[in-house]
Amino acid sequence: MKRNEFMPFWILLKPCLAILGCCLLGRFAHAENPDWMSRLADESPIVSLNIPGTHNSAALHEPFPKTAKCQSMTIDEQLAAGVRFFDIRCCHQNDQFAIYHGPISQRLTFDHVLDSMEAFLIAHPRETLLLSIKEEYRSRNTTRSFAQTLQSVIGRRDGSWYTKPTLPELGSVRGKMVLIRRFSSPQPWGISATNWGHDGFHKSDQLFVQDRFSVPDAETKWKAVSRALQHSCQDAPSNRLQLHFTSGYTQNRLGVPDITAVSGPVNQRLKNYLKAAEVERYGCIVMDFITPDLAAAIYRMNFLAQE
Repeated sequence: MKRNEFMPFWILLKPCLAILGCCLLGRFAHAENPDWMSRLADESPIVSLNIPGTHNSAALHEPFPKTAKCQSMTIDEQLAAGVRFFDIRCCHQNDQFAIYHGPISQRLTFDHVLDSMEAFLIAHPRETLLLSIKEEYRSRNTTRSFAQTLQSVIGRRDGSWYTKPTLPELGSVRGKMVLIRRFSSPQPWGISATNWGHDGFHKSDQLFVQDRFSVPDAETKWKAVSRALQHSCQDAPSNRLQLHFTSGYTQNRLGVPDITAVSGPVNQRLKNYLKAAEVERYGCIVMDFITPDLAAAIYRMNFLAQE
């Protein structure tokens, strides 16, 4: 076949490739916003910010579909997309931490997670990360408490952490990870979240949490989410860190969970809600299967009044 016989096909293909290239460039350009916190004033209290977050942030693996996987983006991809609140679940094994979701190993160590986060903060020193750390599943072959092992880990990386029991201003924690402690400790250490409730609403001196995760359907979950978001607007003058978990699951007759039965409809409802939302303080919105678009919709609310 002569070369010029390919020309009609190539002429038709070129515009398609151009359109595809523009779409891909636009997608990845939109996905990358690793420095949004750098635009905020140092004196901004953490509790005053709208922060995208992920539930079971490192849960990318599951033995059966819809039962354990909570994210499709890696920690590195979440960081690049603007996620700043991370829900990290550690199983205590051999005096070290492995990442689990319930009994399901996520084929990752806590040290690997911290390596990614520290590398990100070195490259983006005006950002800060909120880490909710919870003991997951059963410990085995340990000679010390969960808190002692975490203290050992943080001791090796001390300059990267904020572990005071008070909610900080942004300027004092730039380049650091803020500990939100979901485990017992003999002394004040990190932001205490040990009495976390799961019946819909939990309020303490430092936290307001909506984390109703076992629901009959997505509509029930959305009602809890929207009610809690409205509460945060009314509670705006408070010094509480607001945590809104949009995550959840339904169960079939055998008790098998279905995470996507909640995440799909609720994420779409959240996207529509944020498009129409006024400039308000919602706090951390923590979701399953976050996307760059959803992350951007949350952190952009910090700047709407300036636009």
